[in-house]
Amino acid sequence: MSEVSHGVESVQVAQPQQEGIVVSKPVARVMMLVNAIVWGTGYTMLKHAQDNMPTQWLMFFRMGAATLLMAMVFFPRLRRIRLRRYVMPGLVLALTYWMGFLFQLKGLETTSPGRNSFFTDTYCVMVPFIVWAFTRRRPNWQHLVAAFVCAFGIGLVSLSGGGGDELMHMSFGDTMTIIGAFFFALNLVLVGFMGRGFDAIALMLMEFVWCTVLFGGGAVLFEGAPSVAWARWDIILCIGYLVVGSTVIAQVFQTIAIQNLPTSEASVILSTECIFAMLVSVLFVGERLTVPSVCGFALIFGAILLSEVQLPARRR
Repeated sequence: MSEVSHGVESVQVAQPQQEGIVVSKPVARVMMLVNAIVWGTGYTMLKHAQDNMPTQWLMFFRMGAATLLMAMVFFPRLRRIRLRRYVMPGLVLALTYWMGFLFQLKGLETTSPGRNSFFTDTYCVMVPFIVWAFTRRRPNWQHLVAAFVCAFGIGLVSLSGGGGDELMHMSFGDTMTIIGAFFFALNLVLVGFMGRGFDAIALMLMEFVWCTVLFGGGAVLFEGAPSVAWARWDIILCIGYLVVGSTVIAQVFQTIAIQNLPTSEASVILSTECIFAMLVSVLFVGERLTVPSVCGFALIFGAILLSEVQLPARRR
């Protein structure tokens, strides 16, 4: 168990109320793996939908449909909960989630799904440093080495560019994706801090409500009116997958599982999402892998594991 999980758990244990859903650790691990699979495969779906409609309208429909679906499915549970106390925590989580998606999807406009997924997953390396900012628990040597290895891996991936035209520098899409990863890391830490003090389903529903409002407001202000041209079967199927799989199932699974696992262990399992994303992108989108990019992705994944897995202490 790493210092990250110690830092988050110390806050969670201090919560006076224990309203979280309790499951066994093996079940929690399976939930996180399912989360990784559906999120990883969802990158290609998201890319296709984004190529055919504006980003914030896409996310408005996705989050709005997910909110309605969750409200209907969990209505018997939700009616027994005082949702007013969830308004502000839900807004805090929604702001970080919204910002994460804005930057990540801006990056996805100009980069491939697999590449976008690996850069997004650098949030795992950022988590220890964000926990440090909240708890003053310093990252250990593993986290520092992981940050260096991750930066080197990003550099190698950048050498491959987009088929050679971005040689030796980060693309705009890469930079936007990494900024989005920071907000996802912040969201993960906040969920870890607040999760056990609130019902997981109610907290996630309130986060989705606020995200729908934020994306809807952004769409109206910056992307104009919706279009009937978006009502195509392929776009509807992509949004349906994103709503049911990547939003409702995956996000609920993550919220429940992270309350029953150390944050570090949950992050490690969730980090495999980039592997599934790359596989789907290579097989169905035709994403090309170069030697520098493969080496860079391997270093990034290694850095994620190094950051989250505690190595045995050396005996004296």
